[in-house]
This record gives sequence, structure tokens and C-alpha cells, in this order.
Amino acid sequence: MENPINQKRGSGLSAIALVLLIVAFVAAWFYVKPQWEEVSGMSKGRDELLTERQNASDKLVELQKLQQELSSSSEVSQETTLAAIPEKLEQEKLIRDLSDIAQKNNMLLGSINFGIGQTSTDSGIDKVQVNLNVTGSQSDLISFLRGLEGSSRKLVVKNIAVQLGEAALGSRVNFNVSAEAYYQGSI
Repeated sequence: MENPINQKRGSGLSAIALVLLIVAFVAAWFYVKPQWEEVSGMSKGRDELLTERQNASDKLVELQKLQQELSSSSEVSQETTLAAIPEKLEQEKLIRDLSDIAQKNNMLLGSINFGIGQTSTDSGIDKVQVNLNVTGSQSDLISFLRGLEGSSRKLVVKNIAVQLGEAALGSRVNFNVSAEAYYQGSI
């Protein structure tokens, strides 16, 4: 038979071992749990970053396709734009063109004023300010502006001022139209 002291000692050692095991488990739990939460948070953050990266990659591919489409069409657009910009100012031809556009759209062209030309050093394209005084109805003005847009020469309308006309003219109104005409001054 075993000695009762040895038996008490064995059960005491077992109890101490069990308490030490529980203390070690609790200590490990308090040490590992924050680390585990940090790793879980980092894993979620990594997943979110991977999703953002994939979305950005998809957007980049889409933008590259769009850029490729635009670059192929922009060469044609550039040639068309350059064809709409004469090499010289050609004021006489510009006056005739503006007069024809006004007549075709039932507008009475009162006066044309030219400003001082401005040079764009980057592109070599020069522009001159053109102020037109035209008389007509609102619908005629809209047609006139569409005629300017459809002109064979590059014209950009910058400003329109409206002035009520005389009663003798009926529903006609005076319009002051400021536009820019472009030409290839240094090319």
C-alpha cells in the first residue's frame, strides 16, 4: 500500500499542476487574444486593400481603353480642327462668312468689330476677338449661333448681350455677340 503522505503529496502536486496549467492558459489567453484581434484586423484591412486594388486596376484598364480610343480618334479630330483654322486671319473672308451666316438665318448684321489678335505660344494658334451687332428674333439668334458652330472656320462664341430694339422693328431684338476666330499665325 502506498504511503498516505505520498498520496497527499501526489494529489497536492496534481492540484498545483492543474492550477499552474490554468494560470498558464489564462496568461496565454490574455497575451494571445490581443495579438489575435490585431491579426484579424490586419487580415480585414488586407482584404479591403486588395478589393480597392482590384477596383483601381479595373478602373485603370477602363481608362486605358478610353485613352486608346480617344487617341485614335483625336488624330482625326486634330486634323479636322486644323482644317477649320486658316493659315492667315483673312478678315475679308471672315466678314463675308459672317455676313452669309447672318443672311441665311434672317439676322440683320449691323456691325463687325475686330479686337487685337492674341498669340498662343504653346500651340502656335492665334485668335482674334470679333464683336458682332446683329438684329433678329430669339429663334433667329439660335439659328445664327448654330450657323456659327457649323461654320467651316473655327469660331467660339464667348458672350452674348441682348438689347431691346425699336418698336418699328416689331419683335426683333439687338444682340451683341462676342466670339473668337482662330488662325495659324506662326505656322
